[in-house]
Amino acid sequence: MTPTLLQSVLEGELALRRDRPGWDHEAISTVCDELRSTRHQGAWANTPWGRTLPRSCVGTAPDRYRHSLRKRPSQPCQRLDQLFFQPLCHWLEQRFALPVHPLRLADGTPLPGWALREMAPGGTIPDHCERDWNHCNLVETGGLTDTLFDPDLQMSFIYALQAASGGGELEILANREQHDLAAGDLLLFNAGVHPHRIRPTVGPRPRVVLGGFLRLNQSRTTLHCYV
Repeated sequence: MTPTLLQSVLEGELALRRDRPGWDHEAISTVCDELRSTRHQGAWANTPWGRTLPRSCVGTAPDRYRHSLRKRPSQPCQRLDQLFFQPLCHWLEQRFALPVHPLRLADGTPLPGWALREMAPGGTIPDHCERDWNHCNLVETGGLTDTLFDPDLQMSFIYALQAASGGGELEILANREQHDLAAGDLLLFNAGVHPHRIRPTVGPRPRVVLGGFLRLNQSRTTLHCYV
């Protein structure tokens, strides 16, 4: 019997899926270009690996993270929820045969399920797997939500908006596979278990993606996305 994607991940496999889902890439890119404009510079957070909107819940304090959420431009972000995140949830639900539910703060505010990330020329992310950062991750430590997760499913998804002029490939260290995503490609892989890195970008065009983390609740009944 062929194992399901969920079984494969829980058994520790890479369970990498690459797809070209055919969403309205032009409309998604247009909204993301608006968010990247100077008009919304104050909503971005700078990191050692580039800038992100909203701020990641890794390596920050709860109040600082909530402040970042309040600065998200509501209309373009709601538009991206419709154009990108809702189709993504449907895509995930089809493959895992489980519903995707939002995580929520204590006051009921839903946590965002995606982040817009821009890596400038020369940017890179060194070798890591997501579990390495769980001790400073506000979601994983319970600093934002009391949802408990299954430890064996901690995946990452990446939707490519714009490839860098050169470099910027995702490299899986176990097999040295490199994945160079073209605009409109979607990649899902078991990032919590398998060490990986983003190779340095070169040239004038930045690497721009929409991405986030995918988790399974402890009772294995629902999936959750967060950033």
